[in-house]
Amino acid sequence: MIQRIQSLFLAIAAAAAVLMLFFPIADFFSGSELGNYKLLASGLKCMDPNPKFQTTTWFGFPLLALVSICIILPILTLFLYKNRLLQIRILAFNILITIVLIIVALMFYMSSVQKLTGIAPAYQFGAFCPLISLLFLVLANRYIRKDENLVKSADRLR
Repeated sequence: MIQRIQSLFLAIAAAAAVLMLFFPIADFFSGSELGNYKLLASGLKCMDPNPKFQTTTWFGFPLLALVSICIILPILTLFLYKNRLLQIRILAFNILITIVLIIVALMFYMSSVQKLTGIAPAYQFGAFCPLISLLFLVLANRYIRKDENLVKSADRLR
């Protein structure tokens, strides 16, 4: 049923992933001639009128693809409430993708932008959104498994 607690957790996980599209992951701010940059889910954005270097439009595409998957899967899982085993499988895949998103965003993109700009990152709210999403995905997985175990125990009693 859609009014279960895990449905709320899945909705919060999807909302946290959507928020990652609107908030920057990190700011690279330098008062000197190095420039000011924001790392978004869609790529690197220069805040200066004359950027020191340009990135291609494909630079942020893997990050944007991972965020899109992290938005779509909880919503899909939300409406598969009649098939709990499929929900558990999709949720496990979603947890894996979210962990990959955290690793790619915080390890790869942060280090590559830091090497390009020479500026240390200042983490923003967008960096914590995948962690929030991961927390609520794990909680949803726990409650879906609890429901599945309850149904299995009720079937044994018949």
